[in-house]
Amino acid sequence: MLNNEEKKAILKRLSFVKGQIQGIEKMIENNRSIKDLFVQLKAVEQALHAATYGVFEDQLKTHLAEALSERLATCPGNCSDAERLQFTRREFAKLDLKGIIESLTWLVPEEKVSKARKTK
Repeated sequence: MLNNEEKKAILKRLSFVKGQIQGIEKMIENNRSIKDLFVQLKAVEQALHAATYGVFEDQLKTHLAEALSERLATCPGNCSDAERLQFTRREFAKLDLKGIIESLTWLVPEEKVSKARKTK
């Protein structure tokens, strides 16, 4: 659940994105160049990434740290992932959020990923 500060921050970012999208719609109606449209679309993409990785960073890091802890608890040092788990544990604080997500996706068992995809 988001606290009030996080809610305000994400709503502010989404309002910004909404304004950018309205501007892009006008650009399309006014036959602006593809280059100009691309620049604005990339700005929207960056704003959405900022909302995802900025506002939710603490929650995602907490969730990923919990997943790592669970895997460490089930792997006392002799499982097939022991080396990767220990490396990830050592490097966790140094990784940026995108890096953390990319490097820890293997922590989620494939059956959970498949189930999540089916419920969408």
